[in-house]
Amino acid sequence: MRLTSHLAIAAILLLPFIASCSGENKPTEAEISAALAAELPDYVKVTSFDIEAMENNGSEVDPNYVARFTATMETQARLFVKDGRAGDQQLVKEVTAAGHSTELFGKSASELYQGGWRHRLLIDGNPVATLGRPLESFAPTPTLIRGSEEEKAYFAALEAANAEFNATIKGLPIHDMITEFYNTKSEWAGRFALHEVIASRSEKRTNEEFIVHAKYSYRKPKDSKAAGDDRRTFSFQKLDGQWQVVNMGFAGSGKI
Repeated sequence: MRLTSHLAIAAILLLPFIASCSGENKPTEAEISAALAAELPDYVKVTSFDIEAMENNGSEVDPNYVARFTATMETQARLFVKDGRAGDQQLVKEVTAAGHSTELFGKSASELYQGGWRHRLLIDGNPVATLGRPLESFAPTPTLIRGSEEEKAYFAALEAANAEFNATIKGLPIHDMITEFYNTKSEWAGRFALHEVIASRSEKRTNEEFIVHAKYSYRKPKDSKAAGDDRRTFSFQKLDGQWQVVNMGFAGSGKI
C-alpha cells in the first residue's frame, strides 16, 4: 500500500518534467534577431526579421540549428564617405539619409552553450559598409560636408587668404633669389654655378612659407665646359619680415 502510494506520487511529480521536455528546444526568431542587432553598428536598427527556413544539422543531444533569414535595417543617422581634402580639412559627402531602409539576407548557426543558444551569423555581401559612416566617426580630423554652408565659408576664406598671400610675394625676384642661394649657400656652391632659371612655379604651404619648383641649367665654374640641367624645389620662408630661400630639394624634386 505504501509502495503503491509512493509510486503514484513519483509519477505525478514526473509529469510536469516530461511535459516540459516534450516540446522541441530550438532558438527563437526573436533570439536570432537580437543576435543580428548586436552584430550591427549602433547607427542602424533592425526593423523587421523573418526566418525563411530552419533545420537541425546536429542531434537531439548536441543540436546545431541553421537558419536562413531576411531582415530590414534602418539608418539612425546621416551617413557619409570621404570626398577629398582641402587644406587641413577632410571633405565628406552624404551618401545615405537617416531613416533609409536596406534589406539584409543571411544565415545563422545556433548551438547550445552553457544552457543558452550561441549564434554565429553570416550576412550576404557587405550591405552595411556601402551605407557610409556617421559624421562623428571621421573625428578627430576637421571635417566639412560637401554643399554645406560651412564648406562654402571655408573656401571663401581660403580664396581670400590665397589672394592676400599672392599679393605678398608678387614682385619678388624669385629667379634671382634661387640663383643667389644655389651659387652661395647650396651644397654645390663653388663647384657649379646656376646659369639660368628656365621655368618655375610657386606652391603655397602656409602664409609664412612657400616652395618654388624650378627647372634650371647649370655649369662648372670658370673655364670648364661641363654643364647640365635639373629640376629642384626651393623653399622660401618669411624670416624677420623678409622672404628668404632656406633650403633646396634633392635632384629631380621640382615638378614643372
